[in-house]
This record gives sequence, structure tokens and C-alpha cells, in this order.
Amino acid sequence: EYRGWYLGDWAPPMGINPQDPASIDIVNNCFLSDCYHMMAKIAKVLGKEADIPGYQQKHEALNALIHETFFDKGKNSYASGSQIDLIYPMLVGATPEPAVKEVEETLFQESAGRFKGHIATGLVGISILTQWATQHQEADFVYGMLKKRTYPGYLYMIDNGATLTWEEWDGERSQLHNCYNAIGSWFIQALAGITPDEAAPGYRHFHVRPQLVDGITWAKASKDTPYGLMSVEWERSADSFTLSVEVPIGASATAFLPDGEEVQLTSGKHKINCNL
Repeated sequence: EYRGWYLGDWAPPMGINPQDPASIDIVNNCFLSDCYHMMAKIAKVLGKEADIPGYQQKHEALNALIHETFFDKGKNSYASGSQIDLIYPMLVGATPEPAVKEVEETLFQESAGRFKGHIATGLVGISILTQWATQHQEADFVYGMLKKRTYPGYLYMIDNGATLTWEEWDGERSQLHNCYNAIGSWFIQALAGITPDEAAPGYRHFHVRPQLVDGITWAKASKDTPYGLMSVEWERSADSFTLSVEVPIGASATAFLPDGEEVQLTSGKHKINCNL
């Protein structure tokens, strides 16, 4: 009955207890915190200025309770110590800034040791993992897990005959469960570097910030927007980086290059080079 009402991180790999009450509680409370934060932003867009402080206060108060209730200072860990339990509080801002580095270290240590370098989340956790990793430019962390061919992982699915994403990492139940396709956001937003700008919705303005990883020398991506097709292509060598961006008419973009330079882009095709 408990899990039926509060699923938490559904369908994690073997060894992760999806019915752990602490894990279920932290996942659902972090989701609620994110909803309050989102409502504050929606109120601002709609001009409901009087509603903003109420949602912000609920967001901040819940974040404080999440940290107070679930944080283990001795272990620098949250709840069950699973990947989603560690990542979600950081993503919603429940982890106080002085503790973020320690929680990150716990995440990396647990992922390398307890989870043997694998992705160790379920359907909910994949989107949380990719969102956090993209925002914090932890591309190496994600890419290292994606390269694993053993259970659990996407290459394990492929090596065992999957042509679509499974519901369970071991292939039980549904063989067509596109919830796990949240990993695709990492390829678009982190590897290709395409992220929207909330201040200019609908890709009227967008960011291009490719996150480079060892072993990948090029990437191409495109996206249909209300202004037309936008595309990004980059290629790297040992000491140089070339970025090509097509910005639709009526839109604009900001490109963030690996050398730290920011370039403002208007409508049209652009090719930019820098040294690595």
C-alpha cells in the first residue's frame, strides 16, 4: 500500500530497494519542492507577483526540512544513499552550499564502489541524473556510466537484443518503455550543448555549451523550434575545437566555447574556432 501511493524511483536495478520508505519520502518531497519552485516562476511569467513569495517560502521551508530530515552528516549522504537520493536534494537546492561538495564526493564514491561505475537509478532517476549532470557539467560522470556493457546499462540492453528501451534493466516486463529515454536529453543538452533560455521561451534565444569528454571527437544535433530548424555541429582535435551553429530567423543564441569565450550569435550560419 505504501509503494502504491508513493512510488519513488520506480524500477531501479537489482540491489536498490525501491520500497525503502526513506528513499520514497525524499524523492517525493524533492519533487514537491521542485513544484513549488516551478509555481513561483509561473506566477512571475503570468504577472501574479503577489503569489510569488508564498511559493518561494514553501519551496525554501520544504528544502530545509528535507535536509534536516534525511541528511546524515557523518556519511555526507541522504536517505538510502542511492544515486537519486543523493542527486535530487542537490538539484532542488535542499543541500546547503557548504555541504554540496561533500555530497558530490559521496555520489562519485558510491557510484564507483557500491554501484561499480554503473547507472543505478530507475525511471524517475534517469531524468534527475541527466538534469543535474547537465547543469553542473559532469559529462565525464555520465559518459563513464554509459560506456558500461554489463548490467545495468543501455549497452547491456543492446547487447541482449533490445531494439527499444526496456521497463526493467534486466529486460523483465515491458520491452518498449520510453520513460528510460530521458537519457536522450544528455546527448542533446550536454554533449551537443543545446539548452533553452527560460528568459526567452520557445528557443527565441538558446545556449550552445558543448561538454567535451575523452573519446568523442565530434557531435551533431538539430531541433525544430517555432522559429525553424536550429542545428549544432562540433569537432575537436588534440589542440583545436570547431563549432558550427545555425540559428533560425528571428532567434539568437549564445555559444560558450571550451576556452571560456562567449560568442553572441544572430540568425544565420556561424563557424567558430578556438584552441584547446
